[in-house]
Amino acid sequence: MTEPRGRRRRGARRRPPQRSVTVGDVIRGTVRLFGELLITAGVVMLFFAAYQIYGKQLETNREQEQLVQAFEEGSGDGGEADTTEAEALPGEAHSRMYVPSLDQDWVVVEGVSQADIEYGPGHYPGSADPGEEGNYAVAGHRVPAVFWDLDQLASGDEIVLEDEDSFYTYEVTQNHVVMPDQTDVVEANPDDPGAEPDRALVTLTTCHPKFSNAERLIVHAELAEEHDKSDGVPASIESMVD
Repeated sequence: MTEPRGRRRRGARRRPPQRSVTVGDVIRGTVRLFGELLITAGVVMLFFAAYQIYGKQLETNREQEQLVQAFEEGSGDGGEADTTEAEALPGEAHSRMYVPSLDQDWVVVEGVSQADIEYGPGHYPGSADPGEEGNYAVAGHRVPAVFWDLDQLASGDEIVLEDEDSFYTYEVTQNHVVMPDQTDVVEANPDDPGAEPDRALVTLTTCHPKFSNAERLIVHAELAEEHDKSDGVPASIESMVD
């Protein structure tokens, strides 16, 4: 028997009408995709920033270990590599610096270019030598492995420089912030630029605030004591000397 026309067979399903894609759908999909890309990019940048700040610390420590070895070999054999007998070349060990209150020490290299100070502080060429009248000026990056906590230094804190023959203990006299163009802070006589120096100073410079180079953080310290190596190590850094 033939099924009457117009009667739908039992169990048959009618297909829902297909919905056409609207402009709104395209916009919503694009916004969703753009948001997901932004989140991904943000996560990648966060990891990159973390590496730049903390991940490079291991690399810096490794490079500093090699510089310590070069400094000790150069200051112990009396040969051409001596940091005080022969002028240090850019990137070469110039002195060793200890900051007891921060429990930090570094080999200071000669030069302040980006390549010179990639793994530690650098000595401004032409500025004084350790213990010398004038200004031993040093630049360093504001990263955890170098001058991250420099703002914590206060008056009376010690900065000790080591060269071939002696340890020189400086006491912090000033910690302040200046603009990048105020270069007189590294002059031989920062209090009276152009005048002859009348004190032995050390000046540390770094970016300020953290994560920015809008300003410069400056720490000045004045020589308080010279300690010949034949007399041993100053008590303030005994636990820090290898």
